[in-house]
Amino acid sequence: MRLSRIALHGFTLLELMVVIAIISILASLSAPTFTRQIAKAKLIEAQNLATQHQSLIEEFIMLHGSFPNQNEFNLIKQTLKPDSIAKSLTVENQNKRDGDFLLTLNDNTGITEDQYLRYTRDSNNNWKCVSDLETKILPINCESQSGDEE
Repeated sequence: MRLSRIALHGFTLLELMVVIAIISILASLSAPTFTRQIAKAKLIEAQNLATQHQSLIEEFIMLHGSFPNQNEFNLIKQTLKPDSIAKSLTVENQNKRDGDFLLTLNDNTGITEDQYLRYTRDSNNNWKCVSDLETKILPINCESQSGDEE
């Protein structure tokens, strides 16, 4: 009887370590981009919330003829969910039919707590957005107040 050798096929430990090292390098390079994309997705929720509240303010102005003060705004604003990206919703700088609507953000992936989106209504009934978010994640139609140009 003759015994034959059975050939074992597989990867060596060195080959597996090289593959794991390559995967780790690729993951570390893509992590900042992934975090930025998550932040942008979260900001869509903030923009939707802001648009809803702009509509509520416009309706208030049509009914009462003036921009709501904070007490009036508290009566018409939506209640924030505990897991919402928005930390607070306030109005400021009311002057007849003009004023600011400020949406302060919670700490979230790619977003620092207390960063904001400020929507200003001018005398021509136009809304303008200004934010202190970094330009990379800034929502469309919103200008950076921080001055970074990345």
